[in-house]
Amino acid sequence: MRTNLRYILLPLALLLSILTINVFSARDTNKQNLLRFPAFQTVDLNGNTITNKIFTGKFTVVVLWVTKDENSRQLWRFLSDWQQAEASQIQIIGLVGDVKSTDDVAKISYARQITADFAQPQLLVNDDMAEFLTYMRAAPTICFVDATGRLVGQPVIGYEPELIKKEARRLLATDSKADRNKSLFMKKASQ
Repeated sequence: MRTNLRYILLPLALLLSILTINVFSARDTNKQNLLRFPAFQTVDLNGNTITNKIFTGKFTVVVLWVTKDENSRQLWRFLSDWQQAEASQIQIIGLVGDVKSTDDVAKISYARQITADFAQPQLLVNDDMAEFLTYMRAAPTICFVDATGRLVGQPVIGYEPELIKKEARRLLATDSKADRNKSLFMKKASQ
C-alpha cells in the first residue's frame, strides 16, 4: 500500500512544483510588462505607421483621451500651448481611446477634425495596446514614459493641467532610481 501511495504522491508533488514555478515566473513577467509601454504598431490619424520606437530618446507625456469628452479636448488645447511655451524636450502623444485603427472613415475623420490644430501625433488604439489600456479607468488619463520606453511617475487622471506639469517637471528634474521607484507603476509591479 505504501509503495502504491509513493507512486501517486511523487508525480503529484512534481506537478505541484512545476505549477508553482510557472505561476511565480508568469507573475514576474507581468510585472516587467507593466513597467514598459507595450510594444505596438499602429497608425496615427494621418495614416502613418507608428511603433513604440517613437519613445526612443525622448521623455513623453502620453494622453489617453476620447473624442466625446469635452475635458479631453480642452486638455489637448492646454497641452499643445504648454508644449510650445516650454520649448523643452517633452514629447506629447495622444491615444484616441474611442477610435480604433479598424474603425470606419467617418469616425477617424471626426477625430482628425477635432485635432486639426494640434501638432502632436494622435495614435489610434489597437489590440497591441489592449492589456495596457485595461489599467486605464477613465479618460483623460496621462502617463509618462522615459526615453527607454519605461512607464515612470504618477499617472494623472482627469483634467488636471497643473498636476500634469508638476509631475512632468519632477520627472525631468529627477532621474534617480529612487525617484522612479516611487511611481505607481512600480508599486503595482511589486505587488
